[in-house]
Amino acid sequence: MEDSGEESASRSSPNFRRNWFGFFILGLANTLPYAIVSTAANTIADSFDKGRFVATVYGAGGSATIIVKAVNTFFLTNVSYGSRILVNSALMLIGLAGLAFANSFILAIFAIVLVGAVNAFGENVALGYLARFDGKLVNAWSSGTGMAGLAGAAMYVLFGCLIESVNGKEDELQKLDRWAFMLVIPAAIAYLIAFFQIIREPASTHPYHPPAPVAVPQALPTTLYPNIQQDSKDSRPLLQCTAAIVQRTNEAGSTNEVEIRPSRWSHFIHSLPTRLKRYKTCLGLVALLAINLGASQFLSYVIRTAGAQARHSAEYDKGCPELYASLQLCFQAGVFTSRSSVQILRIRKVAVLNILQGINMIVWILNQQYKFIPVSILPAYMIYVGLLSGAVYVNVFYMVQTDSKYKEERELCVNITAIFITVGISLSCILQTILFNTVTIPDSKPHGLW
Repeated sequence: MEDSGEESASRSSPNFRRNWFGFFILGLANTLPYAIVSTAANTIADSFDKGRFVATVYGAGGSATIIVKAVNTFFLTNVSYGSRILVNSALMLIGLAGLAFANSFILAIFAIVLVGAVNAFGENVALGYLARFDGKLVNAWSSGTGMAGLAGAAMYVLFGCLIESVNGKEDELQKLDRWAFMLVIPAAIAYLIAFFQIIREPASTHPYHPPAPVAVPQALPTTLYPNIQQDSKDSRPLLQCTAAIVQRTNEAGSTNEVEIRPSRWSHFIHSLPTRLKRYKTCLGLVALLAINLGASQFLSYVIRTAGAQARHSAEYDKGCPELYASLQLCFQAGVFTSRSSVQILRIRKVAVLNILQGINMIVWILNQQYKFIPVSILPAYMIYVGLLSGAVYVNVFYMVQTDSKYKEERELCVNITAIFITVGISLSCILQTILFNTVTIPDSKPHGLW
């Protein structure tokens, strides 16, 4: 536990509550579209008669995420956060419109890829931006993402029940996809308002990393530059800047300073060793936490996908609420609760949580094949899975945002840690796609464990 006096001081700091609300809305708006996709994965697949490709829907959502996170972490650090937020909100709108009006499974998959990329890119941008604020605000972001999952799942379940009650046909539930994604379009507006209007960045600047040294010759060749002279008093072989200032003498005998700036490619080449050293340092610092975070995402997504085969196929896409969407709602309820808990309970030994989740994964995979867990137990069990998953997420990022050993490279370390989320989700989708099409092919008739 942190010192209560220190915590009270941070909460009374200027704009703390305003920023807490802002990051909560930012997390909610960024995650809501992807939360709808996660809840609707089974229905999306079934609506195109692709019931065996539920894991593919999840995989599509994570397919481009490692690319966008790597691009943000390694190439966009000099691009303003505002610009990245604007581009992400525009792509969010395109992805949602694509999902709402997709008329084939392929088009739907492409739209899901975009929605997943937007979620991942926005997550990395927001977590990196949080490095400039009080580290305890990570609870606001985490709580917002948890609420997005809960709200998205609840909206999908309730709207599905409404459609069924009005139309009285089970196949009408498939129309839910279009309306659900259209209704969440305002999230893109809330996303912009949270960043540009609500959040207020502290006056203190974030840690500055000077660019790599650029070599400047002791004397510029007079045959190439006859009117340029270098200050003889400057005997430094390397300047800690990206440009050299030299003097030029004109025909009248007066002098003026000229800035010689290397090309961007030249600067990239010269800064590469420094960059690689920073990446290596951060990776070494966060490796254990990052691996635990990736493992947690792997385990929980395997279990979530297993929910599509937790009971016999006749029990899905039937009744209100629909079974798969209900299990996702339960998972998100657990995630929201634990992601909002870090200001009350902090857990440093997150590996213990992953061990417990690993046991859960084995049980759920066995249940995919043998259907031995009663339907009455599944909701409570999925809440427990969500609690473990959310606890690992929020505690890992809380430690990276607040522990002193990450202070010098906090922003980069946060971004590198977040990349492991994508690794875990991608591996889980590969495993479940294989299982769905080999070992746990949808049942044609009920069968038990014995």
